Amino acid sequence: MIVPFILVICFAGVVCFIPLALYLLWLSQVTRRERPTPIAGPWDFTGVALGLSGFIVFGGVMVLSLLQSNVRFWMRGNFEQLRAVWIQEKVTWSLLVFFYLTVVLSGIGLALLARRRSLVVYNVEPAVFEVLVTEVFEQLGRPVERRGNLWLSEAPLFELDTFEGGHTVTLRWVSNDQRLFEDTTRLLRTALATQPSDENPVSRWLMSAAIGSGTVVLCCFGLLLYGLSLLR
Repeated sequence: MIVPFILVICFAGVVCFIPLALYLLWLSQVTRRERPTPIAGPWDFTGVALGLSGFIVFGGVMVLSLLQSNVRFWMRGNFEQLRAVWIQEKVTWSLLVFFYLTVVLSGIGLALLARRRSLVVYNVEPAVFEVLVTEVFEQLGRPVERRGNLWLSEAPLFELDTFEGGHTVTLRWVSNDQRLFEDTTRLLRTALATQPSDENPVSRWLMSAAIGSGTVVLCCFGLLLYGLSLLR
């Protein structure tokens, strides 16, 4: 009776950790580059969502399904009862899953909209980026001043969220001037392309995390194959 439960855990490990390992591997390569890497906010969030997609989709579906008696029957090995209960509860189970996925996808959509006017720059020192931002706005004829994380030019323009340890900066545009945002990001990308980067210590941690996640996938996959062989 314990074998089906172990199979579920192993399958969850494979599904959840494969996209996470790939995302961490990609991010470790980004933070190892010799130049800063600017990524539009929606694309950056898409990467995060894809990396956590296994936990979001499979994890949520598992929690919902555990509320249904059919999965509990399956874990106990009562396959005949499972078949009978599934016929009775398939509509309820399907509606629960549909509702969960609708909520998750709606949340992701709203997050993408909220980040459509933002720019994430990896592998750059926050102090260096602030200098580049000042130079860009001087080039545009719009000198700026800083008040905490908020930058202004007569009116608020954007906020800078910095992560010094990870050499990462996020520019969140708060002004309604879309044209100025486009010009700013274009000039920033050009300036960053010629800016050298120092070694980023976070890349090592990300690579270690990617290797650890990959190890979990291999272990779960091996246990999954072994468990399936026991059921034959």
